[in-house]
Amino acid sequence: MQIIEQPHTIIETGIAAGIGFFDGVHSGHRSLISNIISTAQSRGMSSAVITFRNHPREVLHSDYCPQLINTFEEKINNLSETGLDYCIVLDFTVEMSQMSAFEFIEFLIDNYSLKCLFIGYDHRFGHNRSEGFDDYAKYGKILGIDVLQAKMYMPGEKHINVSSSVIRKLINEGNVSEAALLLNHPYALQGYVISGYQIGRKIGFPTANIAINNLHKIIPANGVYAVRIIVNRKYHYNGMVNIGNRPTVHSDGEICIEAHLFDFSGNLYEQYIEIQFIARLRSEKKMNGLKELTDQLQKDKEHAMNILLNSSISY
Repeated sequence: MQIIEQPHTIIETGIAAGIGFFDGVHSGHRSLISNIISTAQSRGMSSAVITFRNHPREVLHSDYCPQLINTFEEKINNLSETGLDYCIVLDFTVEMSQMSAFEFIEFLIDNYSLKCLFIGYDHRFGHNRSEGFDDYAKYGKILGIDVLQAKMYMPGEKHINVSSSVIRKLINEGNVSEAALLLNHPYALQGYVISGYQIGRKIGFPTANIAINNLHKIIPANGVYAVRIIVNRKYHYNGMVNIGNRPTVHSDGEICIEAHLFDFSGNLYEQYIEIQFIARLRSEKKMNGLKELTDQLQKDKEHAMNILLNSSISY
């Protein structure tokens, strides 16, 4: 997949493209992208998505702090796995926000050889997002391109409408296993190991305290999770993670993310960690002392190992 970041990029074949923020690059996005690719191939065009480096609401509302499934780097990596020919990356600006839908489509035709535009079933764009698909289709006819509408993607028996907002809600609630099914991969956090309180080491459950390296990433609900952990992008471990304010050991109330790696010994301080969330084991709760905490952690470990051994969710 070739990344295009500059306007006035002429693509000889023309492109069939979808537009959106594509947070999560979830199964619904992938269904849309599959349609884009097949249509492009049948028409002798190149396939593309048009996305944004920054969240549009950050530009329109200076105090807005988005909660995201993906960092920009993760999004690009996920898109590169889909078989697309191009990813066109736009920097959303105030000037762009003032464009009407007609002007924006015209901008894409003039700058990126757009010949066919796919619109998500509920996607709106243009100034104030006041127009809908019928308007976009009309503008396409005027401008000489096809505008096609993607169908709602609702996989499986549960008939859940797969969307980034649904997945964000699941992660916020701690339902990481359901989120992984909709994403087609586990939700993940990345960061570096920092110094902690070292209480876990004293009770036989040494933990790595993780400082997340992107403030926009969603932190799952407080609780204990079965996870897979990748150290320095190459060493894989099963483990469990506690997210919360450590009520048993009287912390200062700050939310901590502490990972215990199974079958690991050594120093992880300052190492890069990726945590892939497989399932939530329980909510965080205060124990009556370290003995009760140790007993509960042993039960959590056995529960986590059983889940991880039988999980069909891959890295």
